[in-house]
Amino acid sequence: MKRWTSWLSFLLIIALLTGCGADAVRYIKDEYPLVSVEGKGTNLSKVYLVEGKNVPAVATELAAKESPKEKSKESEDQMFLVYSDKVINIQKDPNESKNTLVQVDSIEYAKTHYDSSFLQGFLTAALLQNLFGGSWFNNRGSYDYRGYTKTPTYNAGSGKATTPTTDTSKDKKPTTSDRTGTFKSGTANPSAGSSSTARKNDGSTPNKVTKPSTSKPSTTKKTGSFKRR
Repeated sequence: MKRWTSWLSFLLIIALLTGCGADAVRYIKDEYPLVSVEGKGTNLSKVYLVEGKNVPAVATELAAKESPKEKSKESEDQMFLVYSDKVINIQKDPNESKNTLVQVDSIEYAKTHYDSSFLQGFLTAALLQNLFGGSWFNNRGSYDYRGYTKTPTYNAGSGKATTPTTDTSKDKKPTTSDRTGTFKSGTANPSAGSSSTARKNDGSTPNKVTKPSTSKPSTTKKTGSFKRR
């Protein structure tokens, strides 16, 4: 009796140890440095850096630690491992081709971020429907999210897609300033006559400016007639 009890205890210990070891996420946390965290709770994504290994090698390594429900076709650029509680997105590091980035997404995070048409290029529709539900196929995000390094407009800090905008206001010249400058240059010319020759606000000249000019010729005529006598 004691022999059977000891044997069962031994098998139980082995089963527990095997169960603890068969966890890809635990292995990733222990082996690779964390480089990014997005979200919280059930809507969470974490990215780890694997140095000196390509995408297929990392995918095979993780699948050996925990057998996935589905493993996508081998690729040097990007592969997926799908589990009942997570989706692992394995992709080439864009900054160093010898390295690989491992993105561990919760089911909720993957459901709300990835576009259905994109994931169907890697995984079977039956698995995706079982994982995310049938209604997920009718939903398309406002941006085509493909992973941590595969969406240039994705802001990992805010979890939102942003489109870069260019502020052209600096290149524009204020038209009001140009018009004001032209107006001032016209009114800044000094007047040779009296204050009666000043321009109006609309730029026109009062008719009274001709009055002093007519008095000068009359004086000249009177002086000429006086000299003849």
